[in-house]
Amino acid sequence: MLTRVPAVKTHTADLAARLVDEAGRLLAREGAAALTLRRLATASGTSTMAVYTLFGDKQGLLRAMYRTGFDRLGAALRTAAATQDDPVEALVALGQAYRDTALANPHLYGLMFGTAVPGFVPDDDAKAVADAAYEPLVEGVRRCLHAGTMAGTAAERIALHLWSVSHGMVSLELAGHLPAPDPATAYVEAMVYAGIPFVAGGERG
Repeated sequence: MLTRVPAVKTHTADLAARLVDEAGRLLAREGAAALTLRRLATASGTSTMAVYTLFGDKQGLLRAMYRTGFDRLGAALRTAAATQDDPVEALVALGQAYRDTALANPHLYGLMFGTAVPGFVPDDDAKAVADAAYEPLVEGVRRCLHAGTMAGTAAERIALHLWSVSHGMVSLELAGHLPAPDPATAYVEAMVYAGIPFVAGGERG
């Protein structure tokens, strides 16, 4: 039997997602001081009560923004990894998915990885979502190690290196500081260079 999601729950989820994105845009455009629940309600064309009901307070809203950003990133990485049978191609797809997701959600990126809201500390549940988003990359590296296409240290250490390079390139691009006329090509080149030390048979020292 087909299970139907009650319309009210669907509406609530859609509204929460819309408010999270609008809050992110307010934060990115005007800074932390401008992000209030009342301002968000006005900008979104909904009631302040609806915003309070969904998020409780500003900290609840920030946690929802943080979780949503990492939920989207994790989902994109899991999907990318599943589209490729070849471990190396899957790792390449993961790198591309990271960039694509960041460029599609720049309004959440500052809160996820930076200090867009001074003093904000995600709770344990939000941190768990962030940790889960990282796992597809670790598993992708582990697959390459098991297949013999990569060699070197533990999968977690290699994944951290690749994640750091990817994050750095995306951060430069979002800030408009990437010194290249073609950011997509520069990103791919950086990821290739980051992976070269771990190619099986070509690792160093």
